[in-house]
Amino acid sequence: MAEKRPLSSDIQILIDGTKLKNQVLAQVAAWTVEQDVPLPDMRTLRLYDPNLELLDKGTVDLTNKIEIKAENAEGSLISLFEGEVTALEPSFGAGMVSELIVRGYDPSHRLFREVKSRAFLNKKDSDLAQEIAQEAGLDAKADSTQTVYDHIFQDNQTDLAFLMQRAWRIGYDCFVKEKTLHFTKPDTSSASVTLTWGDDLLSFYPRVTLSEQVDEVSVRGWDAETQKPIVGKAQSGQLYPDIEESKDGAAWASDFGNGKFTIVNQPVISQAEADLMAAARMDELSGTFVQAHGTAFRRPDIRAGQTIKLESLGKRLSGTYLVTNAAHSYTAEGLRTNFKVQGARTSLLSEQLGQQKATAQWAGVVTGVVTNTEDPNKWGRVKLQFPWMTEDAESDWARVIGAGAGPEAGFYAIPDVGDEVLVAFEQGHISRPYVLGGLWNGKHAIPPTAADVPDNKKPAVRTWQSRKGHSITLIEEGDEKIEIKTAAGITITLDDKEKKITVAGSDDVEIKAGNNLTLEASSNITIKAGGEMNIEATSQANIKGQMVNIN
Repeated sequence: MAEKRPLSSDIQILIDGTKLKNQVLAQVAAWTVEQDVPLPDMRTLRLYDPNLELLDKGTVDLTNKIEIKAENAEGSLISLFEGEVTALEPSFGAGMVSELIVRGYDPSHRLFREVKSRAFLNKKDSDLAQEIAQEAGLDAKADSTQTVYDHIFQDNQTDLAFLMQRAWRIGYDCFVKEKTLHFTKPDTSSASVTLTWGDDLLSFYPRVTLSEQVDEVSVRGWDAETQKPIVGKAQSGQLYPDIEESKDGAAWASDFGNGKFTIVNQPVISQAEADLMAAARMDELSGTFVQAHGTAFRRPDIRAGQTIKLESLGKRLSGTYLVTNAAHSYTAEGLRTNFKVQGARTSLLSEQLGQQKATAQWAGVVTGVVTNTEDPNKWGRVKLQFPWMTEDAESDWARVIGAGAGPEAGFYAIPDVGDEVLVAFEQGHISRPYVLGGLWNGKHAIPPTAADVPDNKKPAVRTWQSRKGHSITLIEEGDEKIEIKTAAGITITLDDKEKKITVAGSDDVEIKAGNNLTLEASSNITIKAGGEMNIEATSQANIKGQMVNIN
């Protein structure tokens, strides 16, 4: 059986709080710890297992808590990873070489295990972080945010994906470290780690680029209450590296002319929110001015989301950088750390291609059920439930399409509670629903006036009927008439075919004018009563004609 050279033992691995025995530690072939600010830290441990004892005895098993510590260049032990074992991958290779690969994540992986659809009412983003951390059994470190949202919808997302989306909007970091959920502003404090090129900094490859540098970022939205645009602006970024470069990226780029980046596909509810989002995007772009990757030796204290100080890179590039991603690899050659610098951008290919964190969007239309019509603002809005997603949450207030809607004008027909409606979303965001109209279905039939018309004649009938049975019907073929009818059967019929107007009712019919009333016909007028007829005037009564017959 092939022999493998073990690693030197300047590491500690603890399983459920107990150190691995030296005999097992000697079987460690390699391990890696990958850190990326918005994602769970991932650990891969590769062990030689020639007799399959580690696998069969469960020396390292699923759900075990695992911690990895490594010595830095000064000989101090640094905790690199605390998490849980989530996968075992035995390897039975050619030549009878067997290994056990153990994979695990930090506790934040629990926030990726379940997708949820729910609504939060009257919450700040920092409140969401506190609440979700508590649900997951984590501590929370959340920088307080200011905007209180009437309604926030978690749109069929995992908790961490939802929080990452909220963090992206305001320029926050969101990650879990040592059982604490961090929902905080990017850490630009003084660097606690210093690397020197030619010593512990083995290599560093920077790229100074103006490709995304702009003078201004603006976020545009619409205020439905004031009927005015919302425009948030930011003109300076905060994530440039702290180096001796003579000008920042925006200043360099201005030599090419003014450059602006405008966002129009993110709904905002206030000027403050628009300004905050503009500042977050300006920070993100400023962080791309200097992009780099490097390799350090025996520096387990390099962490994604924290700053490092780099020396001996010349006056122009020596200084402090924010680490976006760090991958610690331990092999027979020792501990090496590959790190990336790209500001608030993650190392995810999908984000780099899109240059923006993806948010859940609904590009088409969906069906919903009305749950509430008592709009406190009296705008004719309704709340909705999407039973195909969840029956435990309802939407924010949704505006309703009205034909001819304008200042105190338009056709007003608000759907009732329980009605099925067709819904679209502003810019594809589920937090901004609009009701396009109601839908008939197996439970809610079309109005009887239309149902009674033969199928081939249905397009010739236009009708509007209230829930209680009042109706207006336009018939364009055959009878050629317009009929206004109450639920009790009182009708006004405008009949083109018979050339007449009929007012009919099973009880009294009264025509009353506040001033004069004139009945005029170019031919005859007939008034007929089945009982008594009374003609009365409080003043003079005149009957005039060429001949007056009274029988």
